[in-house]
Amino acid sequence: MATATVTRKPANFLINFWDILTAPNEAFRRISAVQPKSWWFPALLSLIAPILHVYFTMDLQIERMKKVSALQLSNMTPEQADAARPVIERMAHPNAILLSSLAQVVLGLLVAWGIAMLILYFGIALTGSSPKTNGLWAAIAWSWTPLAIRPLWQLVWNLSRGALIKYPGVSYWVATGKIAEDQRNPLFLTAAQLDFFALWHLILVYLLIRIVGKLGRGSSLLLTLVYAFVQLGIRLLPLLLTTLSSAR
Repeated sequence: MATATVTRKPANFLINFWDILTAPNEAFRRISAVQPKSWWFPALLSLIAPILHVYFTMDLQIERMKKVSALQLSNMTPEQADAARPVIERMAHPNAILLSSLAQVVLGLLVAWGIAMLILYFGIALTGSSPKTNGLWAAIAWSWTPLAIRPLWQLVWNLSRGALIKYPGVSYWVATGKIAEDQRNPLFLTAAQLDFFALWHLILVYLLIRIVGKLGRGSSLLLTLVYAFVQLGIRLLPLLLTTLSSAR
């Protein structure tokens, strides 16, 4: 008895967006098979959403920077403070904040997606499967949708409260209340990454591995955990390098 072949047709980006929210299995099948170039939309969303967040919370961003700067200057000698103050003032200019935020977002996406591609491609390939690179890349981009939406949700929260989120994720439970100390604490930074959107993203990565990589449940779960630990480690790497260099 012949097996019927399902022919999938391309859909516009709004349908793909809706399906990644409500029917991710079908979205990944369509995107990886017939729409590998559709990655442009989640990429654009991932770039625009954080910049919109920074732009519309600029006053709050500057206020926070001034508080952090005041703490830093208080720990310096008068000579060091006089030398650092003009630099801090330039960094607190709205244009400087927007440009630095854009650079961080672009660099962060390139690194995160590049690492995701390496982990998932070689992780899937080790099982004997060989996913198409363009289809896998598109699926990875679309799996980022929850993390692209997160800044928009944060923007709504910030504007409604008139304040930035002080303790993102579950960092409240490990925070000391001292900004400088918390920002140097790996446990705090780890907890700040753990929220609903991060969990949603990992669920999509798991489904991506199942659909695009055609792996079983156990292998998909294991590869998802490896992916999560590596991505978290990359985010903590700058802090760890700074800690190691200061300990010498």
